[in-house]
Order: sequence, then C-alpha cells, then structure tokens
Amino acid sequence: MKPLCVNVFRSGIAAFILSLFVPFCLHAQGPPSPLPIGVSPSNSQQFPVLPIGVPSPFSYSTPGMNTVVVPLPAIGYDYNSGITLGTIIPVLYANPSGRITSILAPSFTWNPYFGYELGVRYYRYYKGNLRRWHVIGIQSNSLMNFYEMHYRDLGAGQGRYILDFRVKDFKDPSARFYGLGPQSDFSDQSNFTLSETSVHATVGVNTLSQKVRMWVMERYRSYQASPGQVVGFPYSGTDFPTVNGFAQGAVIETHRANITYDTRDNHLIPTDGTYARAFAELDQNLTPGQYSLFDRFNIEYKKWITNGESDQNVLAIRGELNLMNGPNIPFYAQSMLGGPFTLEGYGFGRFYDYDASLFNLEERIKVFDMTMLGVRSEWQIAPFVGVGEVFQTESQAMNLGYYAVNPGVGFRALVKPDVVGRLDLGYSTEAGVVSFVGIGFPF
Repeated sequence: MKPLCVNVFRSGIAAFILSLFVPFCLHAQGPPSPLPIGVSPSNSQQFPVLPIGVPSPFSYSTPGMNTVVVPLPAIGYDYNSGITLGTIIPVLYANPSGRITSILAPSFTWNPYFGYELGVRYYRYYKGNLRRWHVIGIQSNSLMNFYEMHYRDLGAGQGRYILDFRVKDFKDPSARFYGLGPQSDFSDQSNFTLSETSVHATVGVNTLSQKVRMWVMERYRSYQASPGQVVGFPYSGTDFPTVNGFAQGAVIETHRANITYDTRDNHLIPTDGTYARAFAELDQNLTPGQYSLFDRFNIEYKKWITNGESDQNVLAIRGELNLMNGPNIPFYAQSMLGGPFTLEGYGFGRFYDYDASLFNLEERIKVFDMTMLGVRSEWQIAPFVGVGEVFQTESQAMNLGYYAVNPGVGFRALVKPDVVGRLDLGYSTEAGVVSFVGIGFPF
C-alpha cells in the first residue's frame, strides 16, 4: 500500500522539494498515510487536526467548518518516466474542533512523455481514523490516465473485522521490459504502454490483541500492452513477440489467503519490532485461448533494531521469497524486481520471472533534528544494500552470478509519527546511479 503522498500526487510522482516541505504541512494539516490491509487499529487512533492560527488568505472559518488551502509545487523524478513539473492545491476541511473530515486536491502537471495532466482527488475521513474512502481521477492529453475508487474500514464490528474494496483503471506509457529471467540484457530495454483494470474485495479479522491478522481476497485484473511514448526505445511487443502477455494481454482472477504477525511500534516509521507475512493464492488465467491455473506462495520477514548512542539509529532488515507454479503465466503476474521498493539501482520492471528472492539491509543513521513552522523533523542518512534474483529453476537460484547487487545511500526527512520524505541513490553496474524521490521508507 502506497503512502499518502503517492495517493495524493499519483503513483510514480513525488518530489524532493515536497519531501522537504510537504512533511511539515501534511503533518500539521493533513491525515497520516492510509493504512495497509491488516494494520492494527490499536496503532492508528491518532486523528489529524488543523493547526491553530493558520494565517489568511489560505484559511477561513464558518460556524460549522474550518478550511485551509495549501498551494504546493509538484516537482518529481522517476527512472522510467523522467521529470514531472506542476502544482497541487490541497483544500483541507475540518470541523470546529480541528479534526480533518475531507481533502479536495486538484493538480496540474507536465511530463515530457505524458504531456499535460489534470487531476482531482477527494478523500473522506471518519472519526477514529479507521474508516475512510477516496476517489482519484487523472487524465493527460496523451495516453496516461489514472482512476481509482477505494473504501476501507479497519475497525468494523468494534475493531474486530477488516473490510477493503477497490476499483482501479490506469494507463502508463513509460513501462519498460528487458526480457524474462535473470540473464535478461539491459541493452534489450524496450518500452510499452501498460493498461490495467482491477477490482478487489478483502475481508478479514484482527486477533491476539491486534498482533495477528488474517484475511481473504478476491481480485480481478485485466491487462493490455500497446506501444509506449518513451523516445528512443522500441516497442516491447515487437522485440518480445513470444512473451506471454504482449499479443493478447491477460485476464487473471485471484483467490488469496493471507496471515500476518506484526509487533511494530509504528507502522509508518518503525524503530523496533517484527513484521512477518505469508500468503497463498490460486490464480485463474482467463485469457481467451490460454485458460490455466497457477499458484503463488509468498513469505516476507522484516525486523527493526535500534542501535547507536541513545538508540537513535535503526537497522532495518527484510527478506522475501516468492514462488510460482503453473503454465501460461503472463509476465504481468510473474515476480518482478527493480524500482524504489525492491532494488533501487534498477528501474521499475527490470527483472521478471516465475520466482524471486530478495534481501535488503539498511542502517538509518540520525544526523540532526530541525524545527520549522513549529514542527520538529529528524534527518537521516541511510546506507543500504539490496541483493535479489528472479529465477525459474533450482540451478538458477543457486547460481550466485545471477544475483543483482544494489548498494546505495538514502537521505531521509522524518516528521514523526507518520511522514517520511526520501531521496535514494542506488547503484548498479548496468545503469550506474539511479535516483528515486518519494514519500515513505522503501520497506
């Protein structure tokens, strides 16, 4: 689940200038990031309130409502889509006590591949910060678009049950493909427009004092590929005509059962605790002429350990294994590595294959504190390393030469308890230094 600013701006658009400025305004004036499925309601009772004495002309009050307007620059960079420039203007509504009830956020941006983009978002929050819904609509004058409706209640039935429903449709003309397997060649980089429509419904329960959560999910996804809009790269469907997914797209129905164990002290800025997850799913490939069944098993383990003088630093560890089995698995549904949340020395979509293993290690070192506009922030430097591989056979999995090694360093600005702005610089021998700007930790 992506954090608030990714929802506010659009997946793939975040800004370092915003990672420095937005944490202050959002922490003071906006809600914390939406919670991922299964996050303990007991860890989420804080509700956002507007600051006292916000100056005009960006605020006004009526007997039943307080309103604050926050014009912000939107300047971002992504490895696949390049730079994005523009503005977003959140309008925050609160009741007389200062508790935010909704946000309306129109935006206007420009990207060399997407063209001009006009967007609007509306978020609705309810007392207790456990139930919320939002709608997002973004349309460019080119192929790019993003539409989403999402409802979530993590405290249904007096906090015992979890409900989550989402409908999403988007087109991304900057998607990349390099081939399948751990030996795919960087020089074979190609571009396509990824079109996806998806619907999911999730129901679950919180147990054992909110430490263990179990839920089931039903999801329907439809994919299509067409020529992209990145100049200088060939169309992936032409260069890889035999890869399952380009010629006919894919239609996939998923049935998943999931269990998590969670003792984190904070789900957005953890400094101590453990998060473990396991899920099993059965997928039906409903693509005409390619009907098949395949399965997926996933385990993930994360650990946070405080260290250093006064325990001001945090060692973050993650290990993950994803295994798949079955015929006719479209590449869209296969394991994927690359991008800001797995291997940061590579672009999103760098490696695809049935199975994948991943290990990340990061030391988050506190450098200094700073107070601005009455809000205290913590600044970190975070050297990291990631090691991962996609594979399909045991011999590939055991071949150390196939593993991608990704060292790097991150620069982070934290406004506790719920906002992280980051600039991460990852390195790979094939792509050199790759930068990612965003909101939230990579894991």
